[in-house]
Amino acid sequence: MPLAHDKAAYFDNLIAKLQATDDYQEYESAFRDATGLPLTLEPASRLTLALCSKHQSRTSFCSLMNQAGHSCKTCQALHRGIEKEMGIEKSDSHEQSAAAGTTFTEKSPQSVDAVNTAFGDAPRTFECFAGLCETMVPVKAGKQLFAFLKTGQVMVKEPTRDAFRSAMGKLERKLSDQEVKTLEKAYFATPIVPPAKYRAMTTLLKTYARQLSLASQRILTELDNQEPNSIRKAKAYLAKNYRNPLTLSEVANAAGISPFHFSKRFKETVGIGFAEYLSRLRVQECKKLLWNPNLSITEAAFECGFQSMASFSRAWNRLEEQSPKQYRKSLTPQ
Repeated sequence: MPLAHDKAAYFDNLIAKLQATDDYQEYESAFRDATGLPLTLEPASRLTLALCSKHQSRTSFCSLMNQAGHSCKTCQALHRGIEKEMGIEKSDSHEQSAAAGTTFTEKSPQSVDAVNTAFGDAPRTFECFAGLCETMVPVKAGKQLFAFLKTGQVMVKEPTRDAFRSAMGKLERKLSDQEVKTLEKAYFATPIVPPAKYRAMTTLLKTYARQLSLASQRILTELDNQEPNSIRKAKAYLAKNYRNPLTLSEVANAAGISPFHFSKRFKETVGIGFAEYLSRLRVQECKKLLWNPNLSITEAAFECGFQSMASFSRAWNRLEEQSPKQYRKSLTPQ
């Protein structure tokens, strides 16, 4: 298992490998052909409620709503309700549009664990304000949730004029007659799947999620075995000593190889250079310290090994959308 700050990249790699397998590609294609529904495999660490995502398989109605920003505040209200129900924090660097969706990230050490607890092993189906359903099926490696199989973009009951008028009444702005006419046409063209059939599709995905879990265990074993012992030593040394001034030569010595070969091997194995890895580690550790309101941002930066506020600011701004001050403010419930 990777270090905490490296977990997202670790599981991104796993998901990419699963998606590249013949089994996954065949299943995704067969599921689409058999059901007419989209299917995606997405990271749990960047969970997006895809009713408002930019996925190419989004229904015409949802696409039109998002293109014009009609559903922004309404969808955000839905997402906040789901977050509250699940006990999950929202990544909220600014008020996101509906097109961007609601994304749950490892903003706090508890975020992905909260998703894990909220879902357990059971699929969850959500319904948007317009009556479209979206289902997410958890995929785990052992006990660790790392991805979701997602499908939906359908209705499970016949749309009605009253339901359409109700949905339009929940929008944040008044629409023109032409806009309403266009949306109405798309609304009544939304695919309809009877509830029993939709539950059966969800069961198929739940069964396949178990197969993906078994496949993920095999892939993770292969990935762990591929990482050279020298790199494992280096990561362990960095995790223990990131608070101190560190040089490439010092870490290479701890890894037991020359600085030249260490630099090359580290980037080949991890995917980023030594300096970038260390910066990311320090920024992630600093984010944890910012939960402590009694610690200033400057104190947190130096505590995590940054030697100046200039170097801290460069690293933070390169890696984070929010400023440290904004990030700290976002940790406090409004």
